[in-house]
Amino acid sequence: MVTGSRTGWLLVGALSFALPACDSGGGGGEGSGGDETGTSGTPTTEGTTTSVDPTAAETTANPTTGNPTTATTGDDDDSGGEDDSSGGNQDLGERIELRVGDFPVPVQETSYNCWDFNFSLDELGHITAFEAIIDNAAYVHHFVVTLTANPSGSGDGYSCFDLAGDMVWAWAPGETRFELPPEAGYLIGDTPGGNVTLRLQVHYNNPLNTPGEVDNSGFDFFVTTDLRENNAGTLVFGDIEGIEIPPGEPAHEHIMTCRSEVTEAQFPGPLHVFGSSMHAHNLGSVLYSEVWRDGEMISEMNRDDPFDFENQNMKPIDFDLEPGDQIVNHCIYDSTSRDETTFGGPGTQDEMCWNTIAYYPKIPSGFDYCSSFD
Repeated sequence: MVTGSRTGWLLVGALSFALPACDSGGGGGEGSGGDETGTSGTPTTEGTTTSVDPTAAETTANPTTGNPTTATTGDDDDSGGEDDSSGGNQDLGERIELRVGDFPVPVQETSYNCWDFNFSLDELGHITAFEAIIDNAAYVHHFVVTLTANPSGSGDGYSCFDLAGDMVWAWAPGETRFELPPEAGYLIGDTPGGNVTLRLQVHYNNPLNTPGEVDNSGFDFFVTTDLRENNAGTLVFGDIEGIEIPPGEPAHEHIMTCRSEVTEAQFPGPLHVFGSSMHAHNLGSVLYSEVWRDGEMISEMNRDDPFDFENQNMKPIDFDLEPGDQIVNHCIYDSTSRDETTFGGPGTQDEMCWNTIAYYPKIPSGFDYCSSFD
């Protein structure tokens, strides 16, 4: 049984969780993590920017209704799973729908707004998949879902920028549905009383300050009490601070380095990476992420060449990170359309240099972000 509330509405869904056993095979399939070509030497200095040669069951939480629909199982989903980002065809459990509820898009260029969706489980569960539901796509830049034990107590759509809690999923244009591999899931219901809060942070972009726009975006997620072998986690290797892109350059490079000393201290052991997603904003042209071990580049974890902001996704990969590994992101930007310096920041006209990975087993300390400045 799952029960939940949001803005005074109670939602109750009877969940059957009748699932056949899943194949406990390997990771999510072939990806760029398979590149094992080594390069001797040392990675480029962290946090730097340079110019380079450009030729080189359904239960709804929508507050507009007090009558949630009947829960359905994952194998009844009519999407068919053909464009899944990971995991392949598998039984995912019960589908739960969460929406922002006809929210007025703020009349300002950049805004970050949050919703807390609170519910409880009477037994432990694993989140097995996410699916983005985008309503007013012209104004939704991206969103992030975190799992937190501390609800804010604020009303729907409150202003926010922090990513409090454990990041479990992020959507950007191009992503649709993300399934975890059958041997892993995001653990929920392990807090006192089985209480769960999923926080949705939406970045709205309204550069013309257009009034009267409304959005009812959100996401569906799938949950099962047929617990999987591994608890999954999400980790960002990325810079915002320190990015400085001069105008008029066709290929300006920023290099982010998560130092080996940090992973040595923070990784409890090997981490199996099953998904990776590169992220920048409008100037991003080529993004890639390398893994360095003992002074040698052992793998290119992910590459978007060219990077397309409208076609971002979590690529399935199959790769193990070790304590002491150094992760190096290369973000190349084309600033020929700009006549002023572009800095790292939260706005659409600012820039970022991120690689978000999905992995298991989850790091117990909650470590979920590493930058050039850690």
